[in-house]
Amino acid sequence: MRKGILIIDRGSNDPDVLIELSELCTMIRDEYMYYDHATFALLEVTSPTIEDAMLESLGYGVEHLTIVPYFLYPGLKMKVAVGKSIKVARDLGLEYTVTDCLNYHDGLIELVRARVDEAIRGIGSFNDGECDVLLIGHGSSDSDARRVFRIIGDRLRQYYRNLGICFLELDEPNIRDGIKAMLEGDPKLLILMPYFLHNGEHMKHDIREEVDSALKEFKPSCNVIMAKHLGVDRRIVKVIMDRISEAGQRSTSNIYK
Repeated sequence: MRKGILIIDRGSNDPDVLIELSELCTMIRDEYMYYDHATFALLEVTSPTIEDAMLESLGYGVEHLTIVPYFLYPGLKMKVAVGKSIKVARDLGLEYTVTDCLNYHDGLIELVRARVDEAIRGIGSFNDGECDVLLIGHGSSDSDARRVFRIIGDRLRQYYRNLGICFLELDEPNIRDGIKAMLEGDPKLLILMPYFLHNGEHMKHDIREEVDSALKEFKPSCNVIMAKHLGVDRRIVKVIMDRISEAGQRSTSNIYK
């Protein structure tokens, strides 16, 4: 049976997001060659649509498609993406399995720590235990998404002098209040860690505008460094493949057709 992987992303008009998704699929194809095809689709905003990507997979002779919701949390958009993917696959008569989203995973903890370490190395003589980290999430009105993000924060807290969380939108504290709270702890070095998959509009504009406004207001005396977003990394690929493996171990009642 020819097998394929379909990564379902929320979607963006930013070309860098599409480049990152293409690089991710290339990395999957190169490292896991027992899959006959790997591609991505976007839930909204632009193409390729879910139907486009499933038709492409059928064109490659794929008989069973593993659908991976490429979301950090099990929030509302992720649930919409799964529902739409199931409908399209059934309409096309395609056999498929749906995995969990990235969710909580030790690989994501490792990746955040690596991004923070990269930021620290950029300025010299600090170690993890001397720096404070503010983890910036997107935010969601979905309680499942909030729960997972807070678990990630709790798991990371042990590695740093202080760790806080904040959100771009839809939840509290916001970025301004998050930065204010961290500065009140008198840090020597504050790392802002954007817990975002892509270098899209939120990274390039929204987060930076909120951060710049807060720093202008509070005028911190310590170094404040923005770390890189999660991006494309082999740790992310490992999380994806673990989710695929978990889905494959479910009972046949959870494999849809």
